[in-house]
Amino acid sequence: MTLTSRGGWWPALCTTTVGAVLAVYVLLVASNWIYLGWHDTLYFFSKSRMWERFWLTVWTATVSTSFSLIIGIPAGYALSRFRFPCRHLFATIIDLPIVVSPAVVGAFLFGITTRFPFDWISEHYTIYIGRNVYGVLLVQFTVTAAFCARLMKATFDMIPVKFEMVSNSLGASPARTFFKVILPMAKNGIIASMIVVWARAAAEWEGLMLFVGATEGKTDIMPFAIYLDWNGGMMGWVTSMSIVCILMAVSAISAMKWIGGRSNVW
Repeated sequence: MTLTSRGGWWPALCTTTVGAVLAVYVLLVASNWIYLGWHDTLYFFSKSRMWERFWLTVWTATVSTSFSLIIGIPAGYALSRFRFPCRHLFATIIDLPIVVSPAVVGAFLFGITTRFPFDWISEHYTIYIGRNVYGVLLVQFTVTAAFCARLMKATFDMIPVKFEMVSNSLGASPARTFFKVILPMAKNGIIASMIVVWARAAAEWEGLMLFVGATEGKTDIMPFAIYLDWNGGMMGWVTSMSIVCILMAVSAISAMKWIGGRSNVW
């Protein structure tokens, strides 16, 4: 449909709305960048404090996303293909971290980390999970695992069941069918979903605020650092790190569109 077709006022109105939303977002970013100024931008971007927080964000989000994929891919496939007792109840429970506030997830983690297996891991391997980088990984994984499972379900839902039926009729086992047929067909959707999950993990901070707390250089990933610097009145750091977060988000979205653009998950 083109804007010049019959009834073109409606597409024109919708397109204008998109342009208005885009203009607001561009104005938000541009006004803050102008406020920071070019010289201050170079100053803050040249500081090691900025890139220490950046790499902390990148590697913690990458590790937690990897764990989320290990859980999310088989869980999403099970929710998409299998029928088992209380399936809808299980799906509802899995979806809970998506709909409740991440702050609630962070508060609940206080209880679970004092029980098995976390207390056993802490006692036998002296790995304390709490106000350190392990706590950051646990919060990011808890928040994104359900998100990952839901995205994987949407990805597998788009693959017709007939391909599995043909593979099974030719003698392939369910596992071989999954790894040799379904997984390659879902590749673009999985990659696109993985990028979204990574971006969600990198943006998490509410759960961190309650469960992990702030230790500069150890737990303050970018969004959390912005919150802390805001409270400290360091607006230059707040603005410069916000710009880095926006650039990270734009890069993630661009990669998602470029790599997994044909998956139609988003």
